[in-house]
Amino acid sequence: MFIFWGRKITRKRLGYVADFCPICRCKQAFKLEAVRSSGHVYYVSLGGGQLVGYERTCEQCGTSFRANADLYANVSKELLPVDDLKLQTYPALDAAIKDQMALEARIKAGGKDLKPQERYTLIKAPFLYLSPKVERRFASTHIDLPAFLAILGAIAVLPIGAWVGHLLRITNPGPVLLFSFLIGAGLIVWQISAAGTRFMKAQILPTLATSLRPLKPTQEEVERVLEELRRVKQKIGRKVTASELLGRIEAMPL
Repeated sequence: MFIFWGRKITRKRLGYVADFCPICRCKQAFKLEAVRSSGHVYYVSLGGGQLVGYERTCEQCGTSFRANADLYANVSKELLPVDDLKLQTYPALDAAIKDQMALEARIKAGGKDLKPQERYTLIKAPFLYLSPKVERRFASTHIDLPAFLAILGAIAVLPIGAWVGHLLRITNPGPVLLFSFLIGAGLIVWQISAAGTRFMKAQILPTLATSLRPLKPTQEEVERVLEELRRVKQKIGRKVTASELLGRIEAMPL
């Protein structure tokens, strides 16, 4: 008998805080969570687990960042407007991000005074922030709605194939059932394989485009970032193409 046991990461929501989001490039409301490493048997947690840190997730773009819980004067149990949340949870936020907001003002003004290396660092930053999300997504197989519907379709193909074989008065149903099975299996493989592409198009590319739009990156700048990410074996470097990302940025309304 095999006993499945080990450790897993669990998250407990503590409430909401205000902070700066480097993806949205402004102050936003964040969900604050305590991250713990707990033992499990058959994936049932044993106790509260050891606290390994805190995580804040932007309510606007959905990107998660490590958090320093000591920065916050309080944690709101309710999701409030950003300014109200700032007064309650992080009154010193404006002072803490003064330099960052000055940089954002330079970017919005056209960023003509940004040095090439400074631009490169700013362009690369959103990729680094989103890379853990991409790594987690592709670390295991995920079944989204289209893939789930493909599984249901594959199940339905078998009786449909048998019914068609009966209508055609085929005496040996084996080949018909095998053909139906292959069609169903191919449909499942196709949709599960495409689930990753759908994830990138729905959750990663729009976020990258929103964050990079003020910088107006060139094809060469994006390619340079992607090449570096591929070199260190970050999946986001292979899953994003410069042409598609730049197309997203150009298609965004003014």
